[in-house]
Amino acid sequence: MIRRLLAMAVVATVVVGCAPRPIHFMREGPTPVVVPKQSSFRVTPIWRFYTGKAYDSADIPLRPVVGSTQMFAAEPSGKVYALEAVTGNIVWQIDSKLDISAGVGFGHGIVVVASDEGQLLALDPTDGNLLWQSTVGAEVLARPIVADELIIVRTGDGQVIGVDKKSGTIRWRLRNNVPALSVRGLSVPVQVNEIVVVGYASGHLSGIDIETGRELWKTPISHPGGSNQIDRLIDIDADPLIAGNRLFVAAYQDKVYAISLAAQKVEWRVPNSTLRNLAVSDNDLLMTLDDGVVVALDQNTGTEVWTQARLKGRGVTNPVAIPGSKFCVVGDYQGYVHVMDVNTGQLKGRGRVRAGAIMATSVSPGFEGFYTLSERGTITAWLLDESS
Repeated sequence: MIRRLLAMAVVATVVVGCAPRPIHFMREGPTPVVVPKQSSFRVTPIWRFYTGKAYDSADIPLRPVVGSTQMFAAEPSGKVYALEAVTGNIVWQIDSKLDISAGVGFGHGIVVVASDEGQLLALDPTDGNLLWQSTVGAEVLARPIVADELIIVRTGDGQVIGVDKKSGTIRWRLRNNVPALSVRGLSVPVQVNEIVVVGYASGHLSGIDIETGRELWKTPISHPGGSNQIDRLIDIDADPLIAGNRLFVAAYQDKVYAISLAAQKVEWRVPNSTLRNLAVSDNDLLMTLDDGVVVALDQNTGTEVWTQARLKGRGVTNPVAIPGSKFCVVGDYQGYVHVMDVNTGQLKGRGRVRAGAIMATSVSPGFEGFYTLSERGTITAWLLDESS
């Protein structure tokens, strides 16, 4: 018996000693392809800002949001910043002393962040002064949105909560069942006129009256398949996206849907799975699939326009279309950004910031470049250098 135990211990030691390096949390799926060679031009960082704390998972990155001239950002240990969007210089900063789990919400003269204990912090965007602080009683796992006179909050226990924008008072709560197993993190609600649309881990899509919190409709968008709990995950974790008169919704391990807002019916569905946020160019819907392949679909029909597979397995972020250009961009787990022709998917440029994996990309209407948030808490502003 003792010999058998010793033999097992030796085998275990050998196995552990020979085990491969752990897979980076941004990289799931197939073995990563080699970084594609330099293409037509370089992509140049014009400023960087270190927010203060690194991330150890891809669940809930605190994405910065840009107003007219300022960027609002936060980091998990509690600091909140306003930066000049053009230079990255600090306008103001505060230390909330909270473990921030969701943010940054911004709109209608208010900046909002939330903590893992359900505390909401409302700040004046001009100087960072505290407007009010309240609690919703549960961990907040999605960026709050400002919808008319309310702030809409989603919690990890399935609640959607309407909070008065001026006072922080809870105006209504809507409770939903949460699956026993789901992907951590929640999609951000989207406002459609007088309602907010919410996508759930159950694969349902719900329309909620902003003023009263009454659920006007709830419909199953995706349906679970497979023989075990993992295979049956169908979370709607990508934020629903409005473009023109359509609402685009993507479900994990299921499909992407185009829903007519006028007719309130599904126009088309395509079997593509993603947890990353969607984006649109002039005519196409852009998305990063679970394996890192980037695709463009015709917004009207769902027909595939192009596929870029040279980044497969590289922990590719959500795509964004760069304003005022014919390009889109994604980041990867080694800190590279890859610029593609938005009409063909061809790789055109590349840059790198050594701050860990790129976790999210974003754009703003007044900036002819893009922003990234990196694993080590660094925000970077980039411009295309087509002359290189």
